[in-house]
Amino acid sequence: LDAEAAIQPVTRSILRVTVRLRAAFRWNDRLSGTAEPFWVWMADPEHAAIYHVEYFVLQKKERDQTHELQFVVPVAEPLPAQYLLHVSSDRWLGSDSTLAVSFKHLIL
Repeated sequence: LDAEAAIQPVTRSILRVTVRLRAAFRWNDRLSGTAEPFWVWMADPEHAAIYHVEYFVLQKKERDQTHELQFVVPVAEPLPAQYLLHVSSDRWLGSDSTLAVSFKHLIL
C-alpha cells in the first residue's frame, strides 16, 4: 500500500494522525481472494515505543479508492525528530513500507 500521513496537534501532548492508504499493486483474484489484510502501526524509534496498532482490511471492491484512518498518539517534550508509520501485509513477506512522519515544523 502507498501511505501518506498528516499530523495535527490536539493538545500539547496529543497529536491527531490522518493516514491515507491506496493500493499500489495489481489485484489477482486467485492470490488475494476478496480481501487483503494489513497491519498499520505508529512507533517512536527514539524511545522504542509503539503508540498505535490497527488491523486494516482492503476489500477487492474498494481497491481503487483512497482509504483514510485517523487516530491519536501521545507526544512528549522535547519533541522527537520523527515517528515512523509502518504498513505491513499480514500475508506477504516483504510487502511493507515505512514512512517517516517528521516533527520538524510542528508547532504545539
